[in-house]
Amino acid sequence: MNYIKDLTNYTRTFLLLAVVTAILVHTPQASANDDAEFIKSAFSGKIETIKQLLDKGINPNLQNEKGFTALMVASQYGHADIVNLLLEKDAKLNLQNAGGSTALIVAAKNGHEAVVNALLDKGAKVDLQTGDGISALMLAAQGGHEGIVGSLLIKGANVNLQTKEKVTALMIAALEGRTGIVEKLLAKNAQINTQASDDTTALYMAARNGHTAIVEALLAKNAATDRLAVNSTTPLYIAAQNGHTDVVRALLAKGAKVDLKDKNDATALTMAALLGNTDVVSALIESGAKVDHKAQNGFTPLILAAQNGHAPIIEILLGKGAKIDLQNDDGVTPLMWAALHGHTDSVKALLSHGANRTVKSKSGKAALEITKDPDIIELLNAQ
Repeated sequence: MNYIKDLTNYTRTFLLLAVVTAILVHTPQASANDDAEFIKSAFSGKIETIKQLLDKGINPNLQNEKGFTALMVASQYGHADIVNLLLEKDAKLNLQNAGGSTALIVAAKNGHEAVVNALLDKGAKVDLQTGDGISALMLAAQGGHEGIVGSLLIKGANVNLQTKEKVTALMIAALEGRTGIVEKLLAKNAQINTQASDDTTALYMAARNGHTAIVEALLAKNAATDRLAVNSTTPLYIAAQNGHTDVVRALLAKGAKVDLKDKNDATALTMAALLGNTDVVSALIESGAKVDHKAQNGFTPLILAAQNGHAPIIEILLGKGAKIDLQNDDGVTPLMWAALHGHTDSVKALLSHGANRTVKSKSGKAALEITKDPDIIELLNAQ
């Protein structure tokens, strides 16, 4: 009997221990599923789920297969409450994902100023760069997030960092037309004449996109006007090509050389005439551009204007003394080109200024022999 009693007591004790052990074993613990839920909740802004998982002991610095942490994800989507909670739990500020981005970089890119300031207050490194060399300052400049740019500069962000393509924050701001940010960067002594891997500068980028105020700000800081970039083009050339008259005038006023040539011997006037940028043509000629300059294959501004049917530019060029019957390397005149392409108004303009309709190209044909347009044939046959 005592044996049975002792066995019963032992069994009760064993069962009690088993229950206690079961309770201990089944106390909530972070799992692999929790890891995924942690990142997902940071994305969707579910702070209560984040709290629960942290209470279960989840690692606040765990990274998914792409290297993202909950702090990065919350920062990217502007969930400032989750960011602050994670920072209280000692989330690491400067971890980088597979592409090299940090919480600060993604917050700056997406314009989340409160998050950026929270990260900076906790000591986030301002000059960490992605694998491509992109910094938080560059992305804030690109997005026009002026307040964030200001915060980064206060924390000592390096304004002259370069990407792998040697692009700086100033170039990016100039390209995107962020005037206020350009001014902030210049005030911090951003290097004006740094060249990217294609040799473009901040001035070139601003000129290309027609950002006159930025061009003027850079010129006021003595930006180099004639530095050659890709294909031996200049800020003046690219502004003329894209029809940015005010930029062209600003550059000319600062002494930009008007007749510099690209790799095909084309000048700013060549491109403006080709593309029909009438006001630019006038501005360039007023500054002394050579009206009869020959680019590759002997194409003059007048030939290109005639070829593309820009009658108003034909009038301007002829009014400034362009030679009306000047031929290209194949012996083709402006009149021939206009006739060939059916540009009636251009043919009329050239004839009204006395274009010679009998001149022949090297192929032995005159304008009348190369056109199929009945209206132009009638014009050429008229006495």
